[in-house]
Formats: sequence, structure tokens, C-alpha cells
Amino acid sequence: MEKFTADRIVTINVDVQNDFMPGGSLAVPNGDEVISPLNRLNEFTRLNNGLVIATGDQHPAETPHFGPDAWPVHCVKGTRGAALDTRLDIRRQDIILDKGMEQTDGYSAFEGITRDGRTLEQIITPARRERVAALFGGVATEYCVLNSVLDGTKVRPQQGELQLYVVEDAIRGIDKKDMADAMRKMKQAGAIIINSSEVLNGRAFQVA
Repeated sequence: MEKFTADRIVTINVDVQNDFMPGGSLAVPNGDEVISPLNRLNEFTRLNNGLVIATGDQHPAETPHFGPDAWPVHCVKGTRGAALDTRLDIRRQDIILDKGMEQTDGYSAFEGITRDGRTLEQIITPARRERVAALFGGVATEYCVLNSVLDGTKVRPQQGELQLYVVEDAIRGIDKKDMADAMRKMKQAGAIIINSSEVLNGRAFQVA
């Protein structure tokens, strides 16, 4: 099979926020292990004139998303827990996308909006004859990563091509069985499972 050639790279750092890191109110086991591979991918993306996006939950203080039958309080807008982990290399020129602001779960990055009013679909949809490689990493595998990737597979370029990649060493989840099921679902939907090293050494795809 011919190797995918990307005219543009978009790397999506999903929810690398303090509350999801070790010690946070809804910590993902070993969640901080996604930071190093994501930082390498972010730098690779910038060097190839791509776009780096960091998503984050920005929940209201009161929402059905919190509760005894739901999730513990986490990532409330304006709190330290909602801030990105400072070890994640996000720079001024990168894009911040907020989600979960209303009374919904906000699992998918495609439900969010950037600080300048754009959606992720608007950003990653290829322009005429453009080929876009979208890389997903972050937490948690079976929730926000899964839902973001599945929504990404529903984007239908009119005159270009979009290929989604899930970077396996740059994601972490909560439950091993649920994580395995999430990986299966993403692969079945058309996403390609790769390692960050495959991106950096050019084996995953090539840059135009």
C-alpha cells in the first residue's frame, strides 16, 4: 500500500490537564507518561509547519457530568485542575480548544470550540486537494480520545483526504479491558494505530 503523503499535520493533545494527571481529582493511571511523546510530536509538527492543538475540559461548577452516579468534580473552569499540565509543550502560536462547557459530558474534541471561535472539524477538514494527517494522543483512551477519534472518522472531505492516527505510546486510559475495546473501535472506524517513533522517523507517513 502506498504510504500516505501529508500536506499538513495536525496534532491533537487531548486533555493533558492537571486533574487528569497523577494527584489530580480524576487521575488517569500513569497519565503523565503521555507528555514526553506528545512533546516530541508537537515539535515535529511545528517543524513541518503543522498545527498543534491542546484540548481541555472546562466544566461549569454544577453539571450532570458530576455526581454520585457520574464523575467526581474535575476540570472546573478557572481552577488549577482545569489548566494544562505545565510540562506539556504548548506555545503561544498553538491552538487551545475548550469543551464540556455546558451541561454535557463533552467527551469529544469535536464538541468544543477554539478561543477564536473555530471547531476542530473546521480546522482539520482538508482544503481542495489537500491531504491532512491528524495525530491523536492524550487521556483518557476509552473516553475523550476514543470519542474524539470516532467523531474524526465522520469528517467527510469533499476534495481532499484526511487520515487519522492514534499514537499508542502517547495515550493512557483507566481500565485495561475498556482501553482494549476502545483501540479496537478506533481501528475498525479507520484510524491507524502507530507509535510516535514511526512518525518521527517517517515510517507512519511522509510529509509533502
